[in-house]
Amino acid sequence: MKTSKISIAFMLVVLFTIGCSKELLDVPNANDPTFEQVFSSGEDLETSASGLYNIIFRGEHGFDGVQMMLAVASDNVTCSWGNAGMRDFSNEPRKAWDNNPSYSNKTFPAFTWDQMYMAIGQATNIIRALGNGVEVGPGGSGNKRVEAVARFAMGVAYGNLALVFDKAFWVDETRTIEDASLEKASDYNEIAAAAIGYLDQAVSLSSGFTIPAGWLGTEADYSADDFKKLCNTMAARILSYTPRNKTENAAVDWNKVKTYADNGITSDFAILQDSYVKWYFEAGDYLTFYGWGATDMYTVNMMDPTQPQHWDDSPTFPYPPASVNPLDKRLETDFSYEPSIWFNPGRGYYHFTNYRFSKYDDIYVNADGPINDIAKAENDMLRAEARAYTGDLGGAAGIINTGTRKTRGQMPDVAANLDDIVKAIHHERFVEMYVTGMGLQFFDMRKNDLLQKGTPLHLPVPSKILEALNMTPPFYTFGGVDKADGKNTSNAGWR
Repeated sequence: MKTSKISIAFMLVVLFTIGCSKELLDVPNANDPTFEQVFSSGEDLETSASGLYNIIFRGEHGFDGVQMMLAVASDNVTCSWGNAGMRDFSNEPRKAWDNNPSYSNKTFPAFTWDQMYMAIGQATNIIRALGNGVEVGPGGSGNKRVEAVARFAMGVAYGNLALVFDKAFWVDETRTIEDASLEKASDYNEIAAAAIGYLDQAVSLSSGFTIPAGWLGTEADYSADDFKKLCNTMAARILSYTPRNKTENAAVDWNKVKTYADNGITSDFAILQDSYVKWYFEAGDYLTFYGWGATDMYTVNMMDPTQPQHWDDSPTFPYPPASVNPLDKRLETDFSYEPSIWFNPGRGYYHFTNYRFSKYDDIYVNADGPINDIAKAENDMLRAEARAYTGDLGGAAGIINTGTRKTRGQMPDVAANLDDIVKAIHHERFVEMYVTGMGLQFFDMRKNDLLQKGTPLHLPVPSKILEALNMTPPFYTFGGVDKADGKNTSNAGWR
């Protein structure tokens, strides 16, 4: 496994070069190249566009981001180690996120935040250069591809900010923020709507080009039609995963989700790892590597209801034997029974489990094989979910019963009623999509009021940004049983 040594980009440089209060950034450097120098040719724009998705990917799946925190908070994965904020986010009872500048794990939300704004800033500069007349290819023949990829990156990056944080700063080539302050940040719903808008623009531009494999990390070049499908799936994802509770989930425009998902991907969107060079599912590796993350009993119990759903915080809790003929046969193909656990009991027996995810063990040995970033099954569940919430229960059940629940899990058909369908979708997101998309299980738990009471429903703006805005600690935050309001902190939960 590769030790993570990724430098953190200072978000304010990206954000406030687009537009901000002068006193926060007025530090001229005579050695810095100008915008015109950096984005002066079509080759410059193509080079910049080719790296946009990798910036986002690293923010989603790097060790230094939030994926590992969200995985344990959702009870999909369990880990007692203090790395990457995992112990803090998996404590029972849950506690508030420490958003003070002195906190050692403050860097993990900040890294994901920074990577998203790095991509947004770079994409915005591409759009600005195109607007200034820079041409990509003979006669501007490559302009549309570069602009589509830039809009896609803006959509995905803003979508991630909306999913993870309570608010963010919305800027682009037409929007600036003068005299920046926290009050001028937009809430997650506005940021999510902006993200959808950028993805719609990318869809409208997607025709007549091919995207090189290296731009998206795929095994083969991507056609414009496939890229359009990817944009649609990303939009469906954002709409479905943004809600913070059941009430907000009911208010989603599910007809819109249906349209996006029905026009979404029809095969897995897999990233080809390249032995730690650029494309490496680092967080997923640590969440599944022997001695690190293991499969939470909540997830194990889904696949075999005879297994305990929670490991009691007691040294006398009996170690469960391996499953025999589990309800979901993926427990035997994708997971491995462990007769002992490597966690520190002093940090809570509730972290203990008897299974770990082993499906990608061979691929992770050298980090040199394909892993799904978005499985076709995920888009299928978005299609089913949209139908369920718009009254087409038979259609929803039909999608689920012809998907991975049956083909891989060999599970019984789900009945055409809403409660069973929602549970079946939840099951697939926890099992078939185990550690694929960043935070996917957390977002599903959140919108179904299943996160343990006291779990933050989103993260606050990182402390270093609040410091740069001249705010004084202690900074605002979320989480803790005593703050459970159902809007920023879970007030319900599966247990």
